[in-house]
Amino acid sequence: MPSAASPSDLWPQSGPVVAAVRFDECGRHCLRQALRLAAHRGQPAIALHILHETSRTMGFYRHHDDGDVLRPSLDVAKELLAGFAAEAVADEPDAAGVALRQLVVPGVPERRIVEVARRIESALIIIIGGRRKTGLDRLLGRDVTGAVLRQAPCPVQVLDAAGNALDPHDLRPIGPSQPLPPAVEST
Repeated sequence: MPSAASPSDLWPQSGPVVAAVRFDECGRHCLRQALRLAAHRGQPAIALHILHETSRTMGFYRHHDDGDVLRPSLDVAKELLAGFAAEAVADEPDAAGVALRQLVVPGVPERRIVEVARRIESALIIIIGGRRKTGLDRLLGRDVTGAVLRQAPCPVQVLDAAGNALDPHDLRPIGPSQPLPPAVEST
């Protein structure tokens, strides 16, 4: 009688670990988890931030722009991601040997996260932050995690703000994908 495969047996054998990063505590946990997994599997990691300004998030990047001249949000997001990634690498002892690529991609998060995972060399897993959604969140289309869970070409791990894994079964997916604009890689 054949033995049951564990979830990790169903993963690709190689490929980058993708951390979908917001600049908050949940994003910090996602990036640290990605670095740990990448180190354990001997694979690279990608810190992916989606640049998406809406009326709800308006001014977030401008708030972090310290200069006298307003800079493009993309430049500010790249700097924020570089600092965020440097902190995560410093805090994670296993991260020293991990090749960490930083990407800032403009667009709608639930679409772009999945498209980046499809376009890169076979992502091993996507690690994303999430929270339990209310019916109103789903109705208003605020279920990024659910959309990623449904559309991702690879396994998805969902973490809460404390870094605990969430049960993805009560997150509902939304929306079709659109073409991916060019990524802007941080240096």
